[in-house]
Amino acid sequence: MIVDVRTYTAQPGLVPKYFADYAAQAFATQTKHLGNPLGYYMVETGVVNTVVHLWGYKDIAERQAKRDALYADPVWQAWMKENAGTFVAQSNTIMKNVPFWPAEGHGQGGYGLVDFRNYTFKHGKLGEFFKLYKEEGWPVQSKILGNCIGYYQSDIGGLNQILHLWAYKDAADRAARRAALGADPAWKAYLVKSASLLQRMENTLLVNAPFFKP
Repeated sequence: MIVDVRTYTAQPGLVPKYFADYAAQAFATQTKHLGNPLGYYMVETGVVNTVVHLWGYKDIAERQAKRDALYADPVWQAWMKENAGTFVAQSNTIMKNVPFWPAEGHGQGGYGLVDFRNYTFKHGKLGEFFKLYKEEGWPVQSKILGNCIGYYQSDIGGLNQILHLWAYKDAADRAARRAALGADPAWKAYLVKSASLLQRMENTLLVNAPFFKP
């Protein structure tokens, strides 16, 4: 499986209008061709006026075929014309599952907040990270944080990157779970071992788009 992670930054103040128009005019057409998104969010804490959506495909050939069919649809073409000028920046990255994802007991719905975490590793260190994390990090983190909804590595785009998404009921749930994780002795020991592998760490807090029901 591959995942197309798309990040769009809108003109200030236009995200509510974009969501309303997209839900009324384009969402049904896009999902008809691409299937349901893995996630459709807006930024709560991070680069404001930004929309993040993730779409899953069997492989790059399926992605191309489905997107070609979408672009050929007259309804989508009309929407693209009407929507022109909404965004000031658009980017996407093609990612794939890490070796231990998907994981049993994770990927559940019913959440209201997503911690979208993007880590860049030093060149040549990603394999070492996967081994260490699978053995010592994932067992602790997945148990305490409770609901990982995606764990991917970059395939086309920025290299040596992973993206992991953790879902929470709300900000209070996130704060409590992350405090418990930070206090766990096994997690502290893992952090000491993994710190030298990392080059950059970023996170963004997302909330569900009005029309997306996980």
